[in-house]
Amino acid sequence: MGRSHAHEVADPAEPCAEIHGTGTGRYVLKALAKSDLDLVMRTGRLSTYQNREYLLREGEPANGIHVILSGIVESTHAGTQGRELMLATWEAGDFVGAPYILGDHRHSWSARALGRVDALHLDQDAIRGLIAASPSFAIALIECLGFKGETYSMLAQTLAGQKAAERLVLLLVKLCENAAQDESGPISLGRITQANLARMIGATRQSISLILNRLQEDGIITTGSTKMVVNDLAALRRQVTD
Repeated sequence: MGRSHAHEVADPAEPCAEIHGTGTGRYVLKALAKSDLDLVMRTGRLSTYQNREYLLREGEPANGIHVILSGIVESTHAGTQGRELMLATWEAGDFVGAPYILGDHRHSWSARALGRVDALHLDQDAIRGLIAASPSFAIALIECLGFKGETYSMLAQTLAGQKAAERLVLLLVKLCENAAQDESGPISLGRITQANLARMIGATRQSISLILNRLQEDGIITTGSTKMVVNDLAALRRQVTD
């Protein structure tokens, strides 16, 4: 698979610094004190994944979680007609491997690197040991599982919408809420493409382009080739109720 291990990751302190500089309680390592963080880093196994390489595959036996230290990972699900559905993207500080992080089960979806990704693998034995040794880690893990549950619940509600425009607006609102530190100003959604949005709500890229163009003409969003900025979250939310 071309995967590399701990001695090939240049500096584990750099990804951790990235984690501590961003986000909220969704990130499993962010709330940890240095002693707990050091324990987690010593316990896990560092790996590097190249672009399009799988951290885990749908249907395979699961064994713990992969905490993203740097880079972007996408979760995907193989549809009944062979069509791949993108469920979410995860960034530094998130982990993949939920919902069942302990016990005997198989993955319900896949996780794949978008570009280079450095990750820390915590197998089930490591997780059990950390839960026993670090109450802070246990609490952070529970909070992150709650965030992931809410994210996938939102996805299910979004996909249940009748119109592509409604599904897309609901998705953008949730992405804003996840990303925002201050909802009063512009919110950057970072690396996001029309193709990925289409895969996340089960629509065509052409329909996504038309909807985004309308939102941009109204001044609600600003789009680029791989970046989107929501200029007015309140106006975006009104699109759902109007």
